Amino acid sequence: MPTLRPFRGLGYALDRYAIPSPPGMRIADLTLVVCPPYDVITPAQQAELLSRSERNAVRLELSAVPDPHAAAAAALKAWQADGTLERRAKPSVYYYRYARPTAPDEPAVRGVVAKLRLEPFGAGVRAHEHTLAGPKADRLALLHATRTQLSPILAIYFDKSAHHDHLMGLHWADEWRARDDDGLLHSLAAVEPDERLLDHLSRQQLYIADGHHRYETALAYQAAIRADPAWADAEPGSLAADWTMVVLVNAEREELEIQATHRLIREADDESLHSLVRDPGPIWQAIPVAPSQLAERLAELETAEQPVFGLVLSGGEGLLLVGNAGAAEDRMRREPMSAAVRGLDLAILHTTILDDRLGIDAASVTTGDCLAYTRSSADAIRAVASGEAKAAILVRPTRLEQLAAVASAGDVMPQKSTYFYPKLLTGLVFYPLEDE
Repeated sequence: MPTLRPFRGLGYALDRYAIPSPPGMRIADLTLVVCPPYDVITPAQQAELLSRSERNAVRLELSAVPDPHAAAAAALKAWQADGTLERRAKPSVYYYRYARPTAPDEPAVRGVVAKLRLEPFGAGVRAHEHTLAGPKADRLALLHATRTQLSPILAIYFDKSAHHDHLMGLHWADEWRARDDDGLLHSLAAVEPDERLLDHLSRQQLYIADGHHRYETALAYQAAIRADPAWADAEPGSLAADWTMVVLVNAEREELEIQATHRLIREADDESLHSLVRDPGPIWQAIPVAPSQLAERLAELETAEQPVFGLVLSGGEGLLLVGNAGAAEDRMRREPMSAAVRGLDLAILHTTILDDRLGIDAASVTTGDCLAYTRSSADAIRAVASGEAKAAILVRPTRLEQLAAVASAGDVMPQKSTYFYPKLLTGLVFYPLEDE
């Protein structure tokens, strides 16, 4: 089972960013210096974050200079020297809370931040999604340069016991707050390490929800450190590189939101695309629907058992593709994947439409040339109208129970199968990979 421990976090100085606080508490407002994780920062957003503050964490997470990793390391060192960042004197665990759009001022979803001892996927920690080599290489280079984990990994577990509310009720005095770009309030609070809390969490089966690239990067960094003869025989868990920073959320008790990630088809044969209208084949029924109404129709069919997609073609043509569940199941049986994956909308999409009908196989998806992604159905429709994409496929969100079933089967979903919203912020706390 997983092993969890407190750590000495590095963070923006409470006194420097202090706001009026209740007696006995210190609260800092970090709205101007936090940023999203690297993989969702657009070029325009990067420029805006850089202009927001000279101490914005984007200068560490995704610097815009020619040698970004060296620049991040230099900034991290300088900010510690000038007091922008300070490290806690003793190991702590933290509560991470964030708000929902319905109540942006009230952090309601709760998790625990701790360091997790690294282990290969499979036993105590399981993955659910494929990763790409490029992002892992970039994050590994950044980790070697800074020797600091800048962004936490989101891990979920499923615990129906009555312990949850008690474990989430510890007192705190130090708190960092920030609003994300959607106006949602996030907060991080340092609490005294509680053995009962960590023991309880260490008995849970963990599923990586967001941060697969970062977890695999941490494993690669650990392997590189332990390849040095000076550290090769160090006791397991004795090195800072043996651990990674995680936020653990009980998916049984907290209402996590997964949003859909729609597919933009950049490269495909025009004849093959339009054949989906003329001759959808034995699996699919193509129903004409205005592109602007497809998202609403998908929402109405959110719990339908059969696979359903929205297809947007050039010229303003829209179709609702409704699958025959039996025919789809028959086709998917030929694929070398678990039953949990074979039943996923996105697995059926990638096999029966992208590969079988459009010739976009797994290797083509990995290159990134044929597909692009967006969470906005409106942006997907605009991309087709402007010629940026030849077509768009609108999808339904993956469900939490599907994620757990796939990970428990030891299998993985297609890339971009889950988008947990909102994204955890970078900058509330960092984990230095050096002796504590």
